[in-house]
Amino acid sequence: MSFTFGKRKNAHVIVSDDDGDESITMRAPGSTPNNPIVPKEMKELKRVFDQLCFFADKAEAMHRLGVIRKTMAEYNWPLTNSMRQTRTSNAEQCKSDIESEKEKKMMDLQKEQSELEMILSEIRCRPVQHIRPQDTAAALESLGKKATKREVQNMMWEVDEKLDGVLDWDEVHLNFERNIRDSSGLEPASFYHMVQFMIYDHDNNGMVSIDETMNMLYARVGREKMETTITKLFGADDGSPIKEVGHQGGEINFERYWEVVIRENQKRFQESDLGKAVAEKKQRKQTKS
Repeated sequence: MSFTFGKRKNAHVIVSDDDGDESITMRAPGSTPNNPIVPKEMKELKRVFDQLCFFADKAEAMHRLGVIRKTMAEYNWPLTNSMRQTRTSNAEQCKSDIESEKEKKMMDLQKEQSELEMILSEIRCRPVQHIRPQDTAAALESLGKKATKREVQNMMWEVDEKLDGVLDWDEVHLNFERNIRDSSGLEPASFYHMVQFMIYDHDNNGMVSIDETMNMLYARVGREKMETTITKLFGADDGSPIKEVGHQGGEINFERYWEVVIRENQKRFQESDLGKAVAEKKQRKQTKS
């Protein structure tokens, strides 16, 4: 049995069974904030919101900056003023051609880095900051998930309380609060799951590590629930223990994260009172037929 749920209309969530002949509507849980986000999580949420605003316009520059920083790190020696001054000294004459070429390359990279950072700064300083559909699509693509236009529209619809086609800080903040309080699995959560992954992915490498996840979860849910969530995300599907492989105790990509959180969301709904009521209704219809 499957359900279609998660559409919001006037602060209500619409749930339909797979026959599509009847819908059940209830008010979305937690529509009045009562559990504030912990300060650390609020800071990270704001970081991700800023990152997503005009993401499509920033994506190319951010990708190139990543390449530049990686190249400069491989050289492992930043170009300092003292190094520039030695170019006119006698010692400079003794430098090998390779070292001189490396220094020139570093100067070129630093110049390009400054230009790209200026472009990004101009985008970040736009007077109105919001997230557009193309920004959501570009962010998903950067995480390795190709989404259709309809899927992106549905994700935006989950958050777009003002129905103006873009998402501002207040809307993203409200959506996040609703989801961290949701215990029914009814709250529209696709956009939230993307944002939560990006919060966990503090170093922006497209992977979420156990260490990164534990850092954020402990303050919100405490040790016991944190360990349960960690096991679901990083353990095997059969419930076997976590295998600590990769960086920072183990890592997962967005595809794995998405698979787990969507499955848990559906499970939470099916175990809720409303989910059980829908299942019983379906069972009665099957019995009659």
